[in-house]
Amino acid sequence: MDWLIAAAQQTSTSTSPVWLAPLLGGVGAVLGGSLTSLVAWRVLSDTKKARERAEEKEAAATITAALLEVRQIYRNTDVGSGPAPEDFEYWADYLLSKLGKAEVAVMAFRSEALRTRLTASLDLLIWGAHDSRLLYETRLGSSRAVAYAAHQDAMACLGAKLRGEELPSATKVWIAADGHMQWQAEEERRAGEGE
Repeated sequence: MDWLIAAAQQTSTSTSPVWLAPLLGGVGAVLGGSLTSLVAWRVLSDTKKARERAEEKEAAATITAALLEVRQIYRNTDVGSGPAPEDFEYWADYLLSKLGKAEVAVMAFRSEALRTRLTASLDLLIWGAHDSRLLYETRLGSSRAVAYAAHQDAMACLGAKLRGEELPSATKVWIAADGHMQWQAEEERRAGEGE
């Protein structure tokens, strides 16, 4: 300890005080450490954003592939013909088997509005497009009209997401069909509570 006191009492040959060099060294160390921490945080942040973008692109690819497969089914077949099940009762299960991975992939998106729209479109494809009550009460015509509206809406939403745009407005057919599906779900919920 004596050597430290002796060094501090030694007269300096330079014009700067003895304490200035350690102070500048300490300030340099703090600035260097702060800058290194900032750069490391920025790299981690960019890595996280890149991973999220990659997950969303993969989810979009999964959903798009499923939608295109179902679109081909709607174009080429009616209920009971081709690869579709013979019995109308199993049609929803058949579509669910085709769109099940897409429903799971929807959860990868950060945007709640996008998740809601995609889920509604997939529900319309699976459950609504072959609901005769929905078709009759909304006067939408055929199951293909509802399926087409649901398919187009999902594809438009995915495209907007990939381009970084706002979600597009839904078509009148989609809005009517989705509104009726939500109304039916609420009616079923109320009926279940009444029992």
